[in-house]
Amino acid sequence: MTERPKISIVGAGNVGSAGAAAIAARRLGSVFLYDIIEDLAFGKAMDINHAGCFFHSDSRVTACRSFDELAGSDVVVIAAGAPRRAGMRRKDLLQENLGALQSTAADIMRFCPHAVVLVVTNPAESLIWFMKQQYPQMRVIGLGCTLDTVRFRFFLAEAAGVSADSVDGIVIGTHDDNMIPLVKHARIGSNRAEETLTSEQISEVVTDTRQAGAVIVGKLKTRGSYYAASCCVAEIVEAVVRDTRKVFPVGIVCDGQYGYHDTCLALPAAVGADGVSEIVIIDLDAEDRKALDFCASEIRKTAGAFHGFLKAVL
Repeated sequence: MTERPKISIVGAGNVGSAGAAAIAARRLGSVFLYDIIEDLAFGKAMDINHAGCFFHSDSRVTACRSFDELAGSDVVVIAAGAPRRAGMRRKDLLQENLGALQSTAADIMRFCPHAVVLVVTNPAESLIWFMKQQYPQMRVIGLGCTLDTVRFRFFLAEAAGVSADSVDGIVIGTHDDNMIPLVKHARIGSNRAEETLTSEQISEVVTDTRQAGAVIVGKLKTRGSYYAASCCVAEIVEAVVRDTRKVFPVGIVCDGQYGYHDTCLALPAAVGADGVSEIVIIDLDAEDRKALDFCASEIRKTAGAFHGFLKAVL
C-alpha cells in the first residue's frame, strides 16, 4: 500500500459519489472519481470538496475524464451501472450491467492490476463470478451482505429498543431475497437475540431485513438506497487501506470455503491490504446450511444461463 493510498471509484451516481464523500471524510487517501457521463464526476467532486472543511479532511476528490487517470490505484470501487428500479429484482440487472462490467474489468487489469476491487453494482455475486472467470488473478470482492447486515442490526436494535451499537449480527448468502440473517448468532448486549426478543419479533426483523431494499426502491421509484451503502463501502475501503482485517460478509468466489467451489457467496471474511485474507468459519445449523446451499444453487443457475454469453466475450 502506498503512503497515501489511491482510491478510485468508477461511477459517480448516488452510491459512487456518496461513497467518495464518506471516504474523503474519513481521510483514507486520495480519491479519484470517474464516470462516462461528461462532467458528472466533475460536478460531484466539486460539491464534495466544498464540504471538506466540515469533514476536517485534506482528502480531495479528483474527477477524471478517462480511465487511465486511475492507473496505479490501490483500491477500485465499481459503482457504475443501471440502478434497481421499482418492481425489479437485483438479478434483473445482470444482463443490463454485465456489458459495462466487461470493459471496466479490462481497464482495471490494464491500468491497476494489483488493486483490490470492490464491486457494488448489482447483482454483485454474479458479476464477480464472471469477472473471476475472465481474470482469475483479480483481487475482487463484492459488497455482499454487508449492507444487509447493517439493516439486520438496525431492525434488531429497533425491536429491542436499544442502540445499534449494542447489537451484533451478520447476514450471509446472497444480496437478494435468499439472504440469510443468522438469528442464532445475533446478540443484543450480552444476550442472544432469541433470549431478548419474541419469536414474532425475530420473524418480523428477518422479513424487514430481506425486504428493506425493495421497500426503499419502491419509495424512490427509479433508484435504490445509497446513504447506508456508501457508509458500507467506506468501511470496507478503510479495512483495506489500513489493513485492519475487520470481518465483513463480502462476496467471494469460493475455492472450497464452506464446501463450495466456483460459485460466489457472501461469507464472513477478514478484509485487509490484500483483500480477503481469511474466511471466518461460523458453525451453521442444518436450517442455515440448507439456506446457504440454496443460495449457491441459485448462483450456479444464473451462471449456467449466461454461459453462452460468457463464451462469446472471452
